[in-house]
Amino acid sequence: MPRFKQIAEIQQFMSQKEQIRNLGIVAHIDHGKTTLADALLAGVGLLSPQMAGTARVLDYLEDEQRRKITIKTANISLLYKAQGNPYIINLVDTPGHVDFTGKVTRALRAIDGVVVVVDAVEEIMAQTEIVTRQALAERVRPVLFINKVDRLITELQLGEAQIEEKLNRIIGGFNDLIELYGEKPFSAQWKVDPAEGSVAFGSALHGWGFTLETAKRKGTKFGDIINAYKKGASQRLGREMPVYDAVFDMAVRNLPNPKQAQSYRVDRIWSGLRQSEVGESIADCNDDKLAVMCVTHVQPDVEGGSVVTSRLFSGTIKEGDLLHCVNALRETVVNKVYVYMGALKEAVGQVSAGNIAVLAVSEILRAGETLVDAEHKAGVVPFEGINYVSEPVVTVAVEPKNPKDIFDLLKSLHKLVTEDPNLAVTVDKETGEYLLSVMGELHLEVALSQLKGISGGLEVTVSAPRIVYRESATKKGAVASASSSNRQNRFTVQVEPDEEAQASQLQVEEAGSVLSIDEHRNVLVNRNVEKEEGLQEVLEAVIGGFEFACGAGPLCAEPMRHVKVNLLDFELSKTQEQRSSTEVMHAVGKAIFGAFLTAKPVLQEPIYKTVITAPTDLAGECSRILETRRGKISAFEQKGLLTVITGYIPVSETFGLSKELRSATSGRAFWQNMLDKWQQVPQKLAPKVIAQVRRRKGLAVDVPDAGRFLEEA
Repeated sequence: MPRFKQIAEIQQFMSQKEQIRNLGIVAHIDHGKTTLADALLAGVGLLSPQMAGTARVLDYLEDEQRRKITIKTANISLLYKAQGNPYIINLVDTPGHVDFTGKVTRALRAIDGVVVVVDAVEEIMAQTEIVTRQALAERVRPVLFINKVDRLITELQLGEAQIEEKLNRIIGGFNDLIELYGEKPFSAQWKVDPAEGSVAFGSALHGWGFTLETAKRKGTKFGDIINAYKKGASQRLGREMPVYDAVFDMAVRNLPNPKQAQSYRVDRIWSGLRQSEVGESIADCNDDKLAVMCVTHVQPDVEGGSVVTSRLFSGTIKEGDLLHCVNALRETVVNKVYVYMGALKEAVGQVSAGNIAVLAVSEILRAGETLVDAEHKAGVVPFEGINYVSEPVVTVAVEPKNPKDIFDLLKSLHKLVTEDPNLAVTVDKETGEYLLSVMGELHLEVALSQLKGISGGLEVTVSAPRIVYRESATKKGAVASASSSNRQNRFTVQVEPDEEAQASQLQVEEAGSVLSIDEHRNVLVNRNVEKEEGLQEVLEAVIGGFEFACGAGPLCAEPMRHVKVNLLDFELSKTQEQRSSTEVMHAVGKAIFGAFLTAKPVLQEPIYKTVITAPTDLAGECSRILETRRGKISAFEQKGLLTVITGYIPVSETFGLSKELRSATSGRAFWQNMLDKWQQVPQKLAPKVIAQVRRRKGLAVDVPDAGRFLEEA
């Protein structure tokens, strides 16, 4: 029997697409996103109104409760009635901290609309811009909830005209983001407007909120809200204008149902042909056509296999179904079908198109997998890969204290990476260390805590944090040639920087053909088109040599970035045995290394954009701390009693920054760091940094000379 009485009704309306809203809540950290989620749960009877704002129901992990931040995405299916009509609200609460934006990106694939929460005092902040940009990139329609309006009255003590000016500034700034990051025609259609009900105002903590329409319907003016706070009667506002009514009403009226959304989202999120059977099925959101599902989140199942959170874009899936994994090229059985209710799962037997569901399946899957009916797998292409806004730039080496536990550690690391899209585990080829790469200091703390839980308390040794660097060229290098070890194969290349060229333009604009583009935007171009046919015989090995060389450059075995390798000429042995893959890869790698070292190579370091919000009297101290760590201030902005400092700081200088800022401001400053760019390490520091990295990796301290790899061209 269901623990939640709404489950039976939710099952009843699952097939009525017009009554479904797949809705996310996104925000800058501490703008009240999870407090709003509590208020929405209270509004549909799943939480006591007295507990809303403090229960943090969807923050059910121990780390989340302790740190008072959202770390993972949490799903819950709600039944809401508006004007007598029932609506299924599949609600997703997402992290606000920038270290966990990968989970936000994944969640956006499953939803069609977002409520962007903005603090009325702090206004549009760095993470507000990031999550809005992410939503628009996935063609997810945004609406705006301006939260903490009470602070404008009680803390800033603004008058009605000043409050109106501030709120209008927030709305204008939000529409600027939509104009900047939205596609045409969506950028024009999706701009928010209070008169159209796509903006709500309120206080999630105090439980009240309104749109202009609901305020008009209830005969409430903003002066009434100011008077209620002045008279200490703010609790009455929650009874008269509950925030859940304002937000749900805004979502139901302005955000699309899945059938509407899939008709225009399919071209962005799915890489197949719209006119194909699968494309039409996704666009139609039809229960009776083939099942097509996109996996957005994966957890290991205690009974074996995986528990996957997925958006079903077409068809119906039920227990016992056999599905084909398009990426993994294997079949999996659906053992159970659930919907999430926060930390709990409720079995529903089957789920139909347009809904977010949870499947317990028999295979180990990865997020981003595309599942289809096994009977209709022929010719089905997967959903587009998810583009994350950042990448891991901090690394630690982990090893078990007891060497016999190495396999348990590897198993636990694999589970950790499966669940978290912004973690990476690699093996250092030089030292044999297992490296765990994360987004930042907080992400590292959380990842190590989760690793301990997943492994059952396995004792591990963790190195001091290390920074990920990149190697790049700054000028066109010399024409360079290198031979394979058997001297029977010879390749001639030239390396140059490739900061501006777009991969899609290379084939059109340049004399040559693109052979490969790797994950760090390094490009291999064949300039000798006359020999293109002969190259096909060893193409796989040539690309392998290119990827190997670019994966660990000659400066200090860090990946190359934005480097173009021009293949000018090659000579191959006439016997197949002497032009083996190993020999060809060896020659190509040597040629690229030598050519790269003549292209004025530099080491690049990751740079965070940092946004610090602090009381105005503490802004100077925050700036001083930033500047002592090689940071640069780019902007100061006054927002009420607070000053927002925007600056840039090398990631290598951020360890201990949190502790220093907390100490200097007595915990009154808030900050976010997000990866912004890669920048050349200052010339004075570069030799020292390169030597340190080489020493740590067990390499000779001195960078090799280009002549070590080359022969006369």
